[in-house]
Amino acid sequence: MTIRTSMRFIFLWIVLFVVWMIYTLDFHAESLILGISLSMIVTVFSYPVFFNREQALESRIIYRWDLAVLYFIFLIIQSYLASFTLIYQMLTGRYSSGVVRIKTRLKSRIGKTMMANTISLIPGTLSLWLEGNYIYVHWFDQKTKHRLQAERIIKEPMESVLMKLFG
Repeated sequence: MTIRTSMRFIFLWIVLFVVWMIYTLDFHAESLILGISLSMIVTVFSYPVFFNREQALESRIIYRWDLAVLYFIFLIIQSYLASFTLIYQMLTGRYSSGVVRIKTRLKSRIGKTMMANTISLIPGTLSLWLEGNYIYVHWFDQKTKHRLQAERIIKEPMESVLMKLFG
């Protein structure tokens, strides 16, 4: 195992553990041990999915660390705002759900995977399928049926940052 591969492995392990901590918000020893263990197991089995051979030959793990931190802050803020909107729509009954297909400009597999997972983490949207450059998204409150407008609404805020992060 090369140093780059080790660094990528450790990076993925840390990211998965941080995600575990954000979702559990439990700092007891049992939760920390379980989080470390499960994130290690998931890292072992999912490493080839996130880092294919061409990416393993690249010199950097991630292109911009400052953007990664800002991206996670954006994700948390966006999740809370979408939660309040979703609750309001559910209580008032003013929504119309549907499935829309959006096209991403991301080239790397990890970038596309991060895009799909980010869409799923935002309340009210769920990535159903990732096929080539297209992501099929279930949208709780489908504001438009036009693909280009849906792309602008769903992916616009995050795609440019993900392109800078993962190339």
